[in-house]
Amino acid sequence: MKDKFILSLKKFIYYHFNIFNYRGRKAIESVSDITKQEEKYFENSKYTIGIVKEKWHLHSSYIKACEDLNISYIVIDFFSKDWFENLKSKKIDLLIVRPSVQYTPWKDMFDNRLKLLKDNYDIPVFPNFSELWIWESKLRTLDWLKINQQPHPKSYIFYDLEELFGFAIKCNYPIVYKASSGSGASGVKILNNVSQLRQTAKKVFNSGVRSYRKHKLDKEHGSVILQDYLSDVKEWRIIRIGNYYFGFEKLKSGEFHSGSQNFGYGMPPLKCLDLVKEVTDKYDFKYVDIDVFITNKGEYLINEIQPYFGQKDDRELLNISGESGRLSYNDVTKSWDFEKGEFCRNNLCNLRILEMIKTITN
Repeated sequence: MKDKFILSLKKFIYYHFNIFNYRGRKAIESVSDITKQEEKYFENSKYTIGIVKEKWHLHSSYIKACEDLNISYIVIDFFSKDWFENLKSKKIDLLIVRPSVQYTPWKDMFDNRLKLLKDNYDIPVFPNFSELWIWESKLRTLDWLKINQQPHPKSYIFYDLEELFGFAIKCNYPIVYKASSGSGASGVKILNNVSQLRQTAKKVFNSGVRSYRKHKLDKEHGSVILQDYLSDVKEWRIIRIGNYYFGFEKLKSGEFHSGSQNFGYGMPPLKCLDLVKEVTDKYDFKYVDIDVFITNKGEYLINEIQPYFGQKDDRELLNISGESGRLSYNDVTKSWDFEKGEFCRNNLCNLRILEMIKTITN
């Protein structure tokens, strides 16, 4: 009860008071001892990694990982007017990117500049452009899933209000409204009737909507995402980092799994692992997590794909029979092998870097 009150108060303050920039300053201050050094060379390092600066300094985990691993690094500022000149002037072997998604113009900038690098500049970028492009955009993710015929909850994207009104009369309720961006169910509503759907749609198309985490000017408008309501589903998050896999169940709290901060552990369902391996192999998504719904009909449906996600205090993301570790697929035995250990240091960035280096050396 206390936690719910605190969350409600936090949402109220975030939404009604202009503290977006204050939150950013506090985030930067919390890691300033780490991020103040933007270039460091280690004598025996075979590689120099370019780390793109994240606006609120969430790239700090990559700096800490490089320090742990004694790997040389240089921080590159995409927000600078001289971003490309600075990039060209540095001798780096690969570029690691964690886009700033707190504010839509920032994410747009990252998407634009990463697309230009992909098409015009010869440097390995991790995660790859496609993994980063669909992140924090359910509009892009759902169209990607549809075009590539991947299993996912039945969803509907509307750019025409009159078409949506016609759909509202005949669709089944409840139905789920989803904002295109936002994590932890911050932009999700369950709509129970035509009146609620019409009211939500008119607000989106006329004045726009924003979640409590967003900048006061950062509103979504002109499109509505709806998804069939699935009752009694289970949701597993399967993470792939290079050739290694982790997974845990996202337990439901209230109406939603996302943002509940309640997790279940154990061997992930093999069908979830196999689905994620198949999709990530086919589309070269080697640094993502995929959230998979398991319906009461036994369907396995992809709900989200994202290269980065919340991970508090370097929490180990796989635990089987009381032992933390990671999974890998054995091509000889056609089975999953479990390796005991702790592999999630610095928000998985140590493992990410090691696997990225393997890729460029191979």
